[in-house]
Amino acid sequence: MRPFKISVIVFLTVCSVLFLLSACGKEQGKLKGKQGEVSSQLNPVLSIQQRSDGIDVLAVLENHSNHMVTLSFNSSKMFDVTIMDSSNKEVFRHSKGKNYEKKQEDVHIKAGASHIWKTKWELSAASRKAGIYRVSATFLPHEISPGSLKTERLSVEEVLTLQGGSEEKENKSFRNIHFSGKDGTYKVSGQARVFEGTFVYSVSDGHNIFVEKNEQIVEGGPDWAPFLFEVHLKKEDLPINGTLMLELFYYSPKNGKKSDTLSVPLQTFK
Repeated sequence: MRPFKISVIVFLTVCSVLFLLSACGKEQGKLKGKQGEVSSQLNPVLSIQQRSDGIDVLAVLENHSNHMVTLSFNSSKMFDVTIMDSSNKEVFRHSKGKNYEKKQEDVHIKAGASHIWKTKWELSAASRKAGIYRVSATFLPHEISPGSLKTERLSVEEVLTLQGGSEEKENKSFRNIHFSGKDGTYKVSGQARVFEGTFVYSVSDGHNIFVEKNEQIVEGGPDWAPFLFEVHLKKEDLPINGTLMLELFYYSPKNGKKSDTLSVPLQTFK
């Protein structure tokens, strides 16, 4: 009987250990899942405000979870903001020319709350160039608790449609730009001085390009030559709230990139 009792006791002990290990494994799995869920509910947002002295950019992280989230940084450089024009040229970078200190710093974001970082693209009215720009913000923590950086989308991008002064209607390749019309039908005229007398015009709302066409003038540079064309958009393509921008440019024969872009707001819809 004694060997039998010992076997039963050993069997029950092994079962108990296996049960506890299984339970612990499940609990750890739940915790890992929970951490990922908390971490994935950090939502990056950009708020862009045009002012008389420049462009204010608010880079925001919203905590949509029901837990406090801690972001740990190993530098005073916690975020960066870049602004690119339609030719993919960088016109502003928040971190440019700044010296950052190497130090450990934590940012705590309570459940349902947010943390805001601010920067400004200083731009006078005289130097403001109309066009469509891409504003990007990137957040730079080296650790998130609870959660994992792998589950995060710690960057966000928005489109900025910038309107210049009314006097801004020329550059080295285009001048004397005039346009008329509304609600999808526009007539555009002016003068161009471009390589081989060919340039491109496009119309977009910052998200979608509705028209992009080549235009041929009677002669190429260095002489100025007149042009006239009409733009026709479908009614369903017109933005409910936004600006239609006309861009005049040419593709450089040297590198194939957009050159001498002149942007003109055709119509703003509200």
